Amino acid sequence: MATQPRWLDEDEQELWRSIVSGFTKISRTIDERLQTGGDISSSEYAVLVTLSEAEERTLRLRQLCDELGWDRSRASHQVTRMAKRGLLTKRKCPGDARGVLVELTEEGMARLEDAVPDHVETVRRLIFDHLDSARAETIRGFFADVNKAENLPPRLT
Repeated sequence: MATQPRWLDEDEQELWRSIVSGFTKISRTIDERLQTGGDISSSEYAVLVTLSEAEERTLRLRQLCDELGWDRSRASHQVTRMAKRGLLTKRKCPGDARGVLVELTEEGMARLEDAVPDHVETVRRLIFDHLDSARAETIRGFFADVNKAENLPPRLT
């Protein structure tokens, strides 16, 4: 017997569409600004930031995947493309033939440093200029709950 979906009411549908629209605007705006200003994508930016914050600007590919919430295939393809552009290097882990170390290059760090000021100002204007502390706390709590949610239903048939 098929389970019926719990349809969204008008208010929920409006809120859902607003969330999707907001995420789309944020994603598009940030990606366009990064590509225009520094010739890097938002995915590349995420990798560069993560490596810049790591000890010796180096992480195992597995750790990079965990930090970004990406699967290994996506991260591996992204790292390969970025290595070809000179933004990072990848090499075998000493003592672990299956492990891969990913390291931020000076070129990658320079690109990141060039991109950061505009990126931060863009984020500030898109998000934080419209947010007081009470609304920020509500949103923080909401996304903490979303990130912890594991009660997803089985696929409805």
